[in-house]
Amino acid sequence: MNEAIKDADIIHIHGYTAMGTVQAFLAAYKNKKKIVYTAHWHPFECLRHPFLGKMFFYLFLRPLIKKYAHVVTTINNEDTSFFQSIHPHVVQIPHWYKPQTLNHLPVKNKKMLLFVGRTDDPVKGIEHLYELPKEKYEIHCVGKGELLRKDFHQYIGISDNELAELYAQASVLVVPSKYEAFSYAALEALSYGTPVVLSERVRIADYLTGINGWFVFQYHDYKDFLEKIDLAINAKVDMMSVRQVFAPEKVKKTYRDIYLS
Repeated sequence: MNEAIKDADIIHIHGYTAMGTVQAFLAAYKNKKKIVYTAHWHPFECLRHPFLGKMFFYLFLRPLIKKYAHVVTTINNEDTSFFQSIHPHVVQIPHWYKPQTLNHLPVKNKKMLLFVGRTDDPVKGIEHLYELPKEKYEIHCVGKGELLRKDFHQYIGISDNELAELYAQASVLVVPSKYEAFSYAALEALSYGTPVVLSERVRIADYLTGINGWFVFQYHDYKDFLEKIDLAINAKVDMMSVRQVFAPEKVKKTYRDIYLS
């Protein structure tokens, strides 16, 4: 790590509750490098080990961010507010996505629900899918982990083009997570005109105000979850607005301005 940092002019550190993040800060400071820091912060109560995560952050990471970071970049309104209490220079930047060019546009499958994420990760909310009535939907899951229902279709290790075809074919993408600082899967789905159903804890919603094609349910309210899926199935996505908000050129320019400031 130290050798790579010596060769760079700017060190952009990503990380939150990991010792490697602390080591990168110390190495960058030692080598007198400009530090840009991105946390992808999660509220402490949403971590797997809330108390340990909070202790680690305040004991080891917060002092380094406050003293050595030149700029802090954030991904949603919540972490922007949090880091503004720590650092004077905070810039909020969304992710960007450029859709794959498909050889053909798949026909929408009105029964197909898509889930993207590890099915054995308790943060991803896979338990919501087990509440879906059998035979009403075709449930497709992209990601590793054991599934508890035999009627689910699972995809592991597929290509970007194969994933893009699933996004384009699906009627709805579901993101029932306990917390997502953003949700790249939601952005991918919206970019292919596929509506999304999100828990209220999925923070890409900060960027979607006034855009059609997304629906929010209350986490662990299974009745609300089912109702929002039925609303989303026939919804139209405002793809032009999605592409304007998350345009690669705009996001890249923001990063470039930060690096040059």
